[in-house]
Amino acid sequence: MHGIGDHGLIDPVEGVNASIALHMYGGGNYLMARIGEALAAGTSMGTWWLMSFALKIFGWGESSVRFFSALAGLVMILAAALANASKPDMSSRRSWLAASICAGTTLCFTVSQLASSHALYSCFTALAFLGIVRSKESRDWLMLSHFAIAFAFIFHGPSGFFMPMLAVGIYCALTQDHELLKDFFTWPAGIIINLLISGCYFSLLISYSPQTVYFMFFENQSYTFGGIWGTIIFAFVGFAPFHGFFLQAIYEAVPKKFPVQKSSELFMLVWACVFFIAGLCSKDILTMAASVPALSSLLGRRLDRWFRGRMNSLRYAVMFNILILVPVFFVLLPLTSRHFPVMSESLLSLVPYEITIGLFIFASWYYTKTKQITKWARNVPAAALICLMPAAGVFNLTANLYSVRDIGLSLRGLVKGREAIIQDGLDFPSIYFYTLRNSVLVDVPESGMTPGVNEKKFATNFSIIEQYWNRKSRVFLITPTYKNSVLPKNVYPVIESHKILLLSNQ
Repeated sequence: MHGIGDHGLIDPVEGVNASIALHMYGGGNYLMARIGEALAAGTSMGTWWLMSFALKIFGWGESSVRFFSALAGLVMILAAALANASKPDMSSRRSWLAASICAGTTLCFTVSQLASSHALYSCFTALAFLGIVRSKESRDWLMLSHFAIAFAFIFHGPSGFFMPMLAVGIYCALTQDHELLKDFFTWPAGIIINLLISGCYFSLLISYSPQTVYFMFFENQSYTFGGIWGTIIFAFVGFAPFHGFFLQAIYEAVPKKFPVQKSSELFMLVWACVFFIAGLCSKDILTMAASVPALSSLLGRRLDRWFRGRMNSLRYAVMFNILILVPVFFVLLPLTSRHFPVMSESLLSLVPYEITIGLFIFASWYYTKTKQITKWARNVPAAALICLMPAAGVFNLTANLYSVRDIGLSLRGLVKGREAIIQDGLDFPSIYFYTLRNSVLVDVPESGMTPGVNEKKFATNFSIIEQYWNRKSRVFLITPTYKNSVLPKNVYPVIESHKILLLSNQ
């Protein structure tokens, strides 16, 4: 929870969600997603409701709209641990390992720090996963799965409903045993809960906001980073620093002959692969976080097994991890940062992160070499958690480069009455969150507009700025510094932040 308010909102991923939630909290229609006068499309109605509730309880700030994401991150960690605490093979060590691995991954940390639906989606799908894994003990656990799937649908749309079912179907097809599928779809209490919650939610939207239903199925938001290479880098860094361990665990869990025998580890692998591949294919790379709890549970079980006499597997995992982490984090990542301006800005903050990664590598190598298994289980996961401290610094610096918090807070105290805000060549939906004011967008190409937001005040003619600028009322202009040559007359600078200027006509 600590630090969730340290950085400003990141556009567009947080700007859209926080502004919609603020509009709802401020007296807007809770069944129609809007940013002021702009109609928004998305699948995150439940997320926006929670954010609105947090704004009411905790006040107007970034930490409020991120509160439930941070809480969801903790639930993901708990689900990974409980999935490894099932009978009859109870082991507190493997539960601790699964929890610390999930908590130590960069991807779990990232989504829990963002005001978006991704952490809640990952949280509820993790609870669905937990219920299915523990259903071997008692079918009552399937009630948790159906309950969680219904809420995953409310918080993230149709994918929260269909992806868990797809994972169950693939697992049953691989094992050629439909017992789980039969239990999953015929458990009366779970089916009733699922249909009741999902049905009421869907009926509510159909009755009062059919436009939202249309957007839910046809205009989903997706967030990428730097194209295909940025997606690959993000996906790779997201599972740091356990890459080699994950690879070894996956290799051992992949069935070597068919028909495949049923096992919890195979189900964990199928679940993780389904959500990971879905995240890549949808280009919404943050949804890959839904694969982390299952993958962490799988690795936790494998590590516990390796500690009980399979040292060769542990050594292979450590070797793979060194071969992957050393060249990537100490050679390729610094070299590729020049192609991503936001990364190059935070290059110096990568140094302490790389130092802690080096600590993790050394600890895993040393305790494996000396066969100090107890110390390995206690200290190496702790080293992974330590890696998150400098990673948080990198995240905060990078996030602030995407944020217009300084400008937004300045405008909050300056804009009054019918005074206008113009964005010239920019599109920052977070401006509404910081100011409670709509912005006129000028000279923003349609392809560059915020995903999922329609009906914005939009113009491509520079004369629009002149019309606003010559009004008697005060006008504020937000523009990148490189557009100084086309500014109107009588310009008064207010603030410059991250190569963005805030100007006024008075």
